[in-house]
Amino acid sequence: MRAEIKIGNRTIGSDHPLFIIAECGVTCNYDMAITKNLIDVVHDSGADAIKFIFWFPEEIMSDKSITYTYETVSGIKTENMYEMLNELRFTLDEWREVKEYADKKDVIMFSTVNSPGGIEYAEVLGLGAYKLSSWDYNYFPLWRRIAQLGKPMLIDTGPVNTLEVAKVMQLMKDASNDQSVLLHCFHTENYAEMNMRTIQYMKRAFNTLVGYSSADQNDETDVMAVTLGAVVLEKRLTMSRNLSGHHHVVSKEPKEFEAYVKKMKNVQAALGGYDLKPSPSDLKVRKTAFRHIVANRDITKGTRLTAEMLEGKRPESGISPEHMDFFIGRETRRNLRYNEALSWDDV
Repeated sequence: MRAEIKIGNRTIGSDHPLFIIAECGVTCNYDMAITKNLIDVVHDSGADAIKFIFWFPEEIMSDKSITYTYETVSGIKTENMYEMLNELRFTLDEWREVKEYADKKDVIMFSTVNSPGGIEYAEVLGLGAYKLSSWDYNYFPLWRRIAQLGKPMLIDTGPVNTLEVAKVMQLMKDASNDQSVLLHCFHTENYAEMNMRTIQYMKRAFNTLVGYSSADQNDETDVMAVTLGAVVLEKRLTMSRNLSGHHHVVSKEPKEFEAYVKKMKNVQAALGGYDLKPSPSDLKVRKTAFRHIVANRDITKGTRLTAEMLEGKRPESGISPEHMDFFIGRETRRNLRYNEALSWDDV
């Protein structure tokens, strides 16, 4: 798989800025004003992309009696899933309006696609990447169709194991598509089950770019993800946690999202290189904090120096105390005053 991929005018890879996605798959509420406001937030925050979901419930559900239970700020709510998803839809013309607005704001728009209708929409809109969800791993016809399009594929993991991921990665290879990002994600609140080192494992096991799809407002695991090698982060964004519908209560609000983007970029910047290299600020402080050899008393010419006659004192300018043994036992060639720096010619 490629070490770098391009989506729109951004390049994703270990030597490039962190690619940050606002997850708005349902928090846009499929309301045009809210959706455009979310795009504005992404633009203003300095994030890179916004991700939606193309819902075609008739194409993905056979049992239309299934219910879905979720949390809101007002408590737990249960809805018929088929009816709920039917409300979470834009027409193709509305999606064109959204895409045009995102382009105007230099925000990359793409979508989770989980059905043939979604592929059709994505291609008509000219989206530059596809998101594949955790719940579609065994729907190989969908993966093959998307892989054959030759576009970057950002792939959630979640409830799958190494073999199941290997199968879809092989499908990509069979389609000559080498543009993958595996996104570690989970559906647990137990920290002991989050297994963040999966990020490192996937990068090595599948020779692919890796990222992290964050589940909630908390940032601890996001920081871990970046330090473990994630080059893509996906974070939930809402205009308000008080909005009706699901995922709002676990999403960042605009000011929080802006702070999140800044924090994550700082985390990436702090990683630095794989070496031991002091910062310019450290080197500046070193000049005043490190020590040099000085006379620890007034010393007359011809004196044989002992350890008690010498000391290492700040600042750094002068001969380092690591060479103290060179001077001990030697005779001075001149008088030395208390706290005067020694030179190599003084003995």
